Amino acid sequence: MKKPHSDSNPQPAAPASADAEQAARLLGRLAEMAMEQAEAMHRATMAAIEADDAAKTKEFGLAFERAGRGVSRMLALKLHLARKRQEMAEKAETHARDQAAAKETRRNRVARAVACSVAANRDLDVESCEAQIAAMWKRLVDDPEIDADLSCSGHALEEIVFHLCRDMRIRPDVAWLNPDYTGSDWFGRLKKAAKDGKDGDKPPVPWWPEDGPDAARYWHLDESDKIPVQGWYDIQTGERLRCAPWLLKPSGG
Repeated sequence: MKKPHSDSNPQPAAPASADAEQAARLLGRLAEMAMEQAEAMHRATMAAIEADDAAKTKEFGLAFERAGRGVSRMLALKLHLARKRQEMAEKAETHARDQAAAKETRRNRVARAVACSVAANRDLDVESCEAQIAAMWKRLVDDPEIDADLSCSGHALEEIVFHLCRDMRIRPDVAWLNPDYTGSDWFGRLKKAAKDGKDGDKPPVPWWPEDGPDAARYWHLDESDKIPVQGWYDIQTGERLRCAPWLLKPSGG
């Protein structure tokens, strides 16, 4: 399969979290220093009061008030930062949860498309269908490359369906990727596919060529009102071909 595309909106969660932790430590230290200063001014004020030194009492009293305001500001900033860090953590958790849910939705859509494609193959008995579907689920869950593709919201699900069906030599029906698709036009498309096969318009399997360095590069998507792409499709370039691939010029034009 193609290499997964990078997320268009990368999350700088780790650097931001590290910066927030450092800021919290610095604010904590400043608050401690401001508190130490306030305590020192309080002791000096009390000593001046005991010495009946009005001037010193006023001077140290004003200094104590300033130190107290500094402590209040530091504590307020620290509380504000703690709230921001909590919000960041909650947003990161929500984002991770939403990403995981979206990936599972994509996984289930692929599984539905492949399973329905398998079930529509009349050459397979029930046990063979069940075995194919079980093997498909194992790959969808255990294959790291497929899992990486499913993690990328921009990765074409059709390509995953194509590869899974190719490996099982099953004709894919990617229209099942649409949650609203019910397969109502499936049998009409089968008749058309059979007619096309008899006329020699395409090989008996939906991919071409069957071997060689470009094996299964080209896929044929059957006509359907539920899917916009019809005809031959190049899975390497993502382009629809104007004719059957074996009719293209050697240069690919």
